[in-house]
Amino acid sequence: MSSDRTQDPSSHAFPTKQLTILAICRFSEPIAFNSILAYTYVMVQDLHGGDDTDASFYAGLLVSAYAVAEALTAIGWGALSDRYGRKPVVLFGLGGVAISSLIFGLATKYWIALLARFIGGALNGNVAVMQTMVAEMVKNPAHEPKAYASQPFVWTLGGIIGSAMGGFLAQPAKFYPSLFPADGLFGRYPYLLPNLVSVAVIILAIIQGMLFLEETNPRRSKAMHEDVFEDDDITNERTPLHRPKHRRSSARSRSRTTADRPVFVEESLPVPIEQTFDLRRSSFGTVCSIKLPPAQPKQSETFNGNAFNFTIIMVTIALVLVSYHQMAFNTLLPTHLLDKPATPPGQIDFVGGLGYTVHDVGVYLSVNGILGLFIQGVIFPIFVDRVGVWKSFVFNVILYPLAYVIMPFLSAMPSFLVSPAIYLSMILQCFFGIVVIPCALILLKDATPSPSVLGKVNGLAMSACCLARTVSPPVVGIIYSAGGSAAAWFSCAGVGVIGIVQLLWVPRKHVPNIVVDSGLMADKINYISIHLYTIFHVNALSSRLLVGWWAHNLGVKKREKIMVAQEESNLHTMDSRGIEPRTTPILDQTRVANSRADGDMLHHVLREYYTTKPQARFGPVENL
Repeated sequence: MSSDRTQDPSSHAFPTKQLTILAICRFSEPIAFNSILAYTYVMVQDLHGGDDTDASFYAGLLVSAYAVAEALTAIGWGALSDRYGRKPVVLFGLGGVAISSLIFGLATKYWIALLARFIGGALNGNVAVMQTMVAEMVKNPAHEPKAYASQPFVWTLGGIIGSAMGGFLAQPAKFYPSLFPADGLFGRYPYLLPNLVSVAVIILAIIQGMLFLEETNPRRSKAMHEDVFEDDDITNERTPLHRPKHRRSSARSRSRTTADRPVFVEESLPVPIEQTFDLRRSSFGTVCSIKLPPAQPKQSETFNGNAFNFTIIMVTIALVLVSYHQMAFNTLLPTHLLDKPATPPGQIDFVGGLGYTVHDVGVYLSVNGILGLFIQGVIFPIFVDRVGVWKSFVFNVILYPLAYVIMPFLSAMPSFLVSPAIYLSMILQCFFGIVVIPCALILLKDATPSPSVLGKVNGLAMSACCLARTVSPPVVGIIYSAGGSAAAWFSCAGVGVIGIVQLLWVPRKHVPNIVVDSGLMADKINYISIHLYTIFHVNALSSRLLVGWWAHNLGVKKREKIMVAQEESNLHTMDSRGIEPRTTPILDQTRVANSRADGDMLHHVLREYYTTKPQARFGPVENL
């Protein structure tokens, strides 16, 4: 890179402002969703005239109605967001949640409450769309773990308030008779107050979203229409969003020589000050986009292949299994706490519950949310930074069933140990879920073959997860009613064990080793060694020797070593997709990105090595 150019910090800056605005929109949904968990069981009893027969099953239906409607419409909302933009879909979804909450709070019949939940799910496709917006907002792959974690972080924060609100605001005439008379509005509609508060929060979220949330869909971006889709433009990770029309880059001039075939252009670390990253990203370790001939500029956003490859399917299945038993826990916990015991205290009760009140449930769920907030904000980044995304995903899936086997034995514990045991189970469930879900979403995005289908891929994954969340509450409700509380908890653990077995079919080779923000700064050499180890499947010593060989012979500095690893990652991706390096000028980008002598020499050696010895690409260091 020439001396008069410096790296543009904004091209790698964490999008704090937009993620915060999106988080406020996301924050309003768990308030509405989680508030009903604390009182659904007793609400069903009230709507059925005090009859608690199969109350756990009907309470599960209320929870799952939202998810089943969302599952039926998530792919459609994702496709609409791809075509018309993410922002209008998000705002419309929030409006649907507000309408649903209002109807639910005014329900005097069970079918009205069930219909309200279904309407809310059908009108809301925000889960997949917001995850897609996060992917499009983040321009630095090292920021992705924290960015993806922001969504469950906000969900946890909203869940704290929602759970407390549902537990303390439901049945206000019963618990606060001096403020809410029994013959008043909230006496006639005992579950309206928490839903009114939810509607108010959602309206505020819609207003701030309309004013400040920016569109992230490249197709709907004004800058993309003005600059990227020009007939002689290049669409790649280096295309500036606001480039003077009189300026002609060397890359643009080269595009005229490759009009007969698409070219892969890689992302490299050094970026000129007048450039910024394109918003479309398809992977974590390697970012490649298609540059089509000038005569067909719009096809650069079209992907005609199979969007749902084997890796996406396997990661989605893993998400489905986790979503199932995670939702089962959220449904079973308040039901088990509210249900009456079937045996005297101190004896094992595999049938009944613990006999707590709605207020008690609100406290437990709120504390659970606070614990989750701490895990999400403090423990999660450190854990993933030390362990890595892939290992974090695998380890926590394996340990997940432990959170469920504790609950059936609570009744046999001394009274002073019951609450700590409940909190222990909640901590384990929080930690496992908070780590697994963001890591799985990262793996899912990494496996997506093209940014143009990212919305559909996320839509499919979220639809499948919604189906799992739909099936889970009524199924565990039936198991609870038929076999007792222990049978329901052990069924959750059984699904967790199935998830452990399913890990054997999740392809590892498509998932590069991801390091959270501080990883590269802490130890660049170790990062390259791990990265090369992942790519070449050689031992750690050989990968260090490989980096050392380049450094010794070329005098390459640490920054160039990182570039070496990125070159290798791109070549590995090309190799896995059947693209020959000798027919693709991908290595030419090294020289474009770094015009210094060592950059030219590095480019020359890499090009010579991979074009003359392709058979030794994954061989030991002696082949060099």
